[in-house]
Amino acid sequence: MTWDDILERLESAGLHPIEDTFMENYGKVLSAQRPEFRDRNFRCTHGVVHCDGLRIEVFLFPDSAQSTEFLDITGSDPWWFSNANAVLHFSECDPDVIQKVMTAL
Repeated sequence: MTWDDILERLESAGLHPIEDTFMENYGKVLSAQRPEFRDRNFRCTHGVVHCDGLRIEVFLFPDSAQSTEFLDITGSDPWWFSNANAVLHFSECDPDVIQKVMTAL
């Protein structure tokens, strides 16, 4: 999936996504800003999208193996979800909304 795929799928599902930020080559920033990733080198893009007031942080990796490795590092936070090469982090919200987003992807 690409960033455009994410936005398109959310729009098709009626979630009215509003792009907040998008950054390619985010791996270096990730390792500098988040201590748990300090000694890791991920190739990823990062974006934030708002859907009906819900903030969703999206990380896109070249393949699902890297997204799985990324999730292994994030720990036990229950608000991380993945689908193929995409990893999404939700703010606390209704699980039905999360299900609607994940189904759209």
